[in-house]
Amino acid sequence: MIKKGIVAGIPIALGYFPVAVTFGLTAMAMGLKDYEAVLASLLIFAGSAQFALATLIDSPINATIVPILLNLRHLIYGCILSKRIKISKPFITAFGLTDEVFAMSFKGDNERFIWGLALIAYSAWVSGTVVGVLGGTFIVSNEALHRSLVFAFPALFFILLIPNRSWNLISAIFGGLIALILHILGYTSFGILLAGIVSPFVTSTLRRCLE
Repeated sequence: MIKKGIVAGIPIALGYFPVAVTFGLTAMAMGLKDYEAVLASLLIFAGSAQFALATLIDSPINATIVPILLNLRHLIYGCILSKRIKISKPFITAFGLTDEVFAMSFKGDNERFIWGLALIAYSAWVSGTVVGVLGGTFIVSNEALHRSLVFAFPALFFILLIPNRSWNLISAIFGGLIALILHILGYTSFGILLAGIVSPFVTSTLRRCLE
């Protein structure tokens, strides 16, 4: 099942790599040392949390609290997943349970399948960070390449929505509306944070009530 997970996770890896390169570039631009950027990907493995960490590094309190708040949605992921399949190694499974791995986990019914998804996603994320750290000067100097990497993060989430179920699309639209309204009101950062926490919770509640 691990091999099946690896094969199924190839699209995730292809999307993760350029986003991780972008993180490597961002981390270096924000003043992190090369080994600190790579360690962040090795030990944290959470895209939005790592970007928040890199941009808030000058504010230790915010750099600690904001990534934790951003990842609260993973509590919901874990609850949903544990009801679907038997979890024998919760710490291993939880570490690899990113947004995209969770979305793809519905294609399998075995914990080892999820390990396969997480393994190839993790490999792409770490290797992409290394490329971003070591090749930063070349990438930034290439305008076309640099612009494409900036769009990689939102493009990854958009692509994952295309083949997914209607409830996932509803959750994305609901979260997007929350973020958009608060952005217009001048609370962009708070809007993104609130959308990430509230949207999965509200959508899962509605789904249980209506189905």
